[in-house]
Amino acid sequence: MISKHRQNGFRAWLAGRLLGTKYATSPLADDEIDAAAKKLGVDPDLLVEVRAEARIALYQKGLAPPISNKPRSPRSPYSTEPQRRLYQYRMWMPRGIARVWEAECQLRGVRGPALLRSLVHHYLLDTREPAPEPTWRWEGKLYSFDREKDLEERATLPHGTKRALMHRSRLQNVPASAVVRALMLEAMHGEHRALPPLQAAQMFDDESRYYLGDSGRA
Repeated sequence: MISKHRQNGFRAWLAGRLLGTKYATSPLADDEIDAAAKKLGVDPDLLVEVRAEARIALYQKGLAPPISNKPRSPRSPYSTEPQRRLYQYRMWMPRGIARVWEAECQLRGVRGPALLRSLVHHYLLDTREPAPEPTWRWEGKLYSFDREKDLEERATLPHGTKRALMHRSRLQNVPASAVVRALMLEAMHGEHRALPPLQAAQMFDDESRYYLGDSGRA
C-alpha cells in the first residue's frame, strides 16, 4: 500500500505537470472535465483543482478578470468558465451518514444545500484549516459506499467560491472533498450552529474576496 505522504507528494508533482499544459487554462465547460481527465489519465478533481490554481495565478498577475455576472466577450482568451455563473457542487454520503446530516439540518431548521453553502463560505473567509477527512467516520465507525444506497447532497456555488475552495485544499495537498467532509462532520457534531444559512447569491463570484492561504487576499 502506498503511504498517504507518498500519495500527496505524487499528487502535488502531477498537479505541477498539469499546470504547464493547455488543459490548465483552455476553455472547458464543467461537463467536459471528466472527458478531459480521462484522456489525461488523471482524477477529475485534480484537474479541477489545477484549473482553479491556474485561474487564480492569472488573476493575481492581472491577466484575468474576476468572475462577474456580466457575460464576457466570446473573443476573450479568459472565457474558461461556462457563461452561467453557478457551479453545482456534489457530495456523496453513505446512507448512515446522510441520516445524521439530515437530522442535523432538521434540528437547525435549514435545508442541506443552504447549510453546506454556509459551511464552505465561512471556511473560506477564515484562516482556520480543519483536519482533512479522507473518509466518512462517525462515532468510531468507518462508513463505506454502496452506490445503490448512497445519497448525494448538492449545493450551487459561484465559480469564484469553487476556485477558492480548490485553491485552499490544494495548499494542503488534499482533495476539496476531504475539506468539505471535515466541515460537514464538524456540523454534525454540533459545531458552527451560529452560522446563518446562505443562498448562492450571498456568496462571492470574485475569489480574491476570500482568504487564499499563503497567497493572502488579492
